[in-house]
Order: sequence, then C-alpha cells, then structure tokens
Amino acid sequence: MPAQLSARACAISFALAASLGVSAAARGEDTLNIATWGGAYGQSQEIAFFEPYAKETGTRIATEIYDGSLAKIKEMIGGDAAAIDVADVSAGVLSTLCKDGLLETIASSSLSEAPSGESAEQDFFADSLSTCGVGSVAWGMAIAFDRHAFSKAAPSQVANLLDIKRFPGKRALPNSARRTLELALLADGVEPVNVYTELATQEGADRAFKALDKIKGEVFWWDSAEEAMTWLLERKAAMAATYSGRLFRAMVGTRQRYAAIWDGQIYDLDLWAIPKSAKNKDGALRFIAFATDPARLAAQAQLIAYGPVRKSALPLVGKHPVIDVAMLTFLPTAPDNFKKALKFDEGWWETNGAALESRFEAWRGPLSPGQGKPPIADAKPQEAEAGQETPKAAP
Repeated sequence: MPAQLSARACAISFALAASLGVSAAARGEDTLNIATWGGAYGQSQEIAFFEPYAKETGTRIATEIYDGSLAKIKEMIGGDAAAIDVADVSAGVLSTLCKDGLLETIASSSLSEAPSGESAEQDFFADSLSTCGVGSVAWGMAIAFDRHAFSKAAPSQVANLLDIKRFPGKRALPNSARRTLELALLADGVEPVNVYTELATQEGADRAFKALDKIKGEVFWWDSAEEAMTWLLERKAAMAATYSGRLFRAMVGTRQRYAAIWDGQIYDLDLWAIPKSAKNKDGALRFIAFATDPARLAAQAQLIAYGPVRKSALPLVGKHPVIDVAMLTFLPTAPDNFKKALKFDEGWWETNGAALESRFEAWRGPLSPGQGKPPIADAKPQEAEAGQETPKAAP
C-alpha cells in the first residue's frame, strides 16, 4: 500500500473509531442509528456520508458494525422497537427482509433528481431501486491478471479464461459453484441476460461444467478473496477472479503490473433500508435521500473501488484525494466496465443451488487440507504488496 494511502487509512480509522464510540451510548432523538459494514468500506461511508450529514443537520450518527448476514440483521431489527434506523444490506438480504415484511416502503419520489432533471427512477441502474430499499454501491468480481505472465499478448476478454494454450498459467477461482458456474458460461459465450436461464437447464449446467473441464487441471480454488490476490501477487496464479476493491489495491500499488478483465464481470449491490421497527423513520428517510444523492455517491467512489448506482454520479467521480488516481476506470459501474456485466442472483441460488453445489463438489473432487491450492514449498518471494482490505460483502 502506498505510504500516503496507509497514512490516510489510519486517519480515517480514528474518525471511524470516534463514531463507533458514540454507538454504544447515543440513543437520543438527535441520533440516527445505522447498521453497516466495517473496514475500508465503512471508512468511506464515514467520510462521504456520515460526517457531512452530521455537519449539515446536527444529527449524531451512531454506527453499529455487523457481519452483513441475514441472521444478524434480523436479530437487530426483529423486535418491536429496533435500535437501528437504517441498515446497509446486500441485495439478497434485502429481498428476504422485504418478503418477510420487516422493512418500510421507500418511495422513489423521496429521492433527489439527477442534476439534469431526470427522476430517480430514470437515473438509478436497473435493480438498484426496490419498494424496500435504495441502492448505494455495486461491487464486482472481475478477472485480475499478471501482465508479466503473458509475454506475447495480454488477455482482454472473459473467454480468455478458458484458453490455456494462448494464455497459459494457473487460474484462481472461487471454491464454490456460485459465481464459478456463471463465470464459466460467460467465458463460453453466453450473454449475461441468458446465464441464469441457461444454468437452470440440464443442458446449460452441462455446458458450464464442460467449459470448466478445459481448465480443470490449471485451477487453484480459493476460499477467501485474500487467497486469490495473494496467489496472483506471488506468481502462483496468472489469472484470478477477485473483487473490485482488492483489485484496485493491487493495480495502484504495483506500477501497473496487474490489470483487470471487466468483460463478464459479476456484480452485486448494497442498498439502504429502513426497518419497520425503526424509531426514527423520518430521519432515516432524510439520510437515505442525502446519501444517495449523485454528488454523495461520487464522493464515496473517490475513496473506494465500488461503483455508484446512479448514472449521473459517474461523471462526478474524480481522483482519489490522497493518491491522486482517477477512480472511474476502477469502478464496476463505469461505462467501459459495465458493458457485459452479470447481476448476481442470490435468490436464484437459494432456489436452485443445492443440486449444482453437490455436482460441483463431485466434479471438483474431495479436497483434503491444502489440496487445490498452491504447494507451500513452491512459494516465491512476494515482489510487490497490495494492501488488502477486508471485503465488505465477500460471499
């Protein structure tokens, strides 16, 4: 991690710690209680949303850091009077909470228009607005690769993942059917809009596994995104499916040694929601309108490589305030990166995933500890470090 970025991260952490100190005791009418993630993502929210909103309105923001799980958020908001007014949740969690009747309805008319006058409904990306939640960011899984591993031509398309002859080297992929099977179909030429329809059929599932057969002997299976980037940095893998935040850290910290294939990225969303049991619903709605204003979304995107979900926010994204890097090119929702993107469908997996997970495990074969990963004895000194942030929504 660049020294300036490291220093800034420390400064941000102190600001976040101050906010967390408030959360234990502050429960007054002038307080808005927000459940969100920690790490670099929470720090970006502190700077882009929480501090400006507190300064503008005089409201004290009290944050509750949680793990993003459905069970935990249900525990936090399930009572008659929840201590949480606003929750940052994944798309899958939002869908379940909404179906269970635990969230307030949020009218799109309560949200700000785009600078040019388009309504919120026209300005937000598809699927980022629902009756129960308002989109905040998109985070994506893309293919990172080591430029030094390819002397003739660098990979540029998701199809290159399956081409061992032209693009030799180990691949690092998720140790799960989820996202791996989608990635296989995308690499095999299936358009994003058709991936889940295809995967729901016997023929489509067969196609996904047949595609993976092409690289089966060249895959290391990661259980955490940190493993994927570590293997890439240590030259144990030439390509790795990884998350946008980690990819950004590698790309800016290593003098352009690493690059991304955004073609065929798989993205997901985080959204703001208001529990039905919230005490300060009016304040919650005002905060969400503030935090999803295009200028606020752009302010967050300048700090972390998660993409704004409003089209009008993207032209407002400038340079990172510390390392002076133009951020747009690193964002999942940037126009050039979003051309062939697949929205991850957690609900589809909840319905259809059990059989595919079982088939994937049988296809991959049983793994004893250490199997399916680079041999420790072959480890090479790490030539460059990329500061690894804790993923805010890593499955």
